[in-house]
Amino acid sequence: MKRLIAAALLAAIVTGAAAAEPQFADYPVKTHLKGKPVLPKFAGDTAQFRTRIRNGMKEGPNFAGHFSLIEIGCGGSCIFTFLIDARTGKVVDLPLGGEEFYQLQLKYGLDSTLLQADWMDTSVGSYDTCIRRFYDISSGTPKQVSQESRKIEQSGYCGE
Repeated sequence: MKRLIAAALLAAIVTGAAAAEPQFADYPVKTHLKGKPVLPKFAGDTAQFRTRIRNGMKEGPNFAGHFSLIEIGCGGSCIFTFLIDARTGKVVDLPLGGEEFYQLQLKYGLDSTLLQADWMDTSVGSYDTCIRRFYDISSGTPKQVSQESRKIEQSGYCGE
């Protein structure tokens, strides 16, 4: 009997330790844009990318009901992003992009406030660790939900 209880406790601990990844369906959108998107005031960093931002916003929101997430290439395996609330034109600070997020790939959708980001961690110079981080944007600013890392073959690829 003691062995059975010990085995059950061990199974519960092991199961609880490996948290499941967040699911897009668990982060539903509450509001969608009605009407035309509002372009941001082009100042600072946004000014030099006004054409790319305008073109990215033409089709309307592509993320979380009323946001336009615009990805712009900056070299091999490099992108940076602009996240714009299409209701107000506010540019939201998204802490992703550039050379420190090597091989960055984003997964997102119009009907979920969850954003998945995958990239290679190059901070230690070994090029063998991938990071997967999830953000929830429901409050209007990105809130980190979870993060995990995994080892890959050196100089491999983090995409799936």
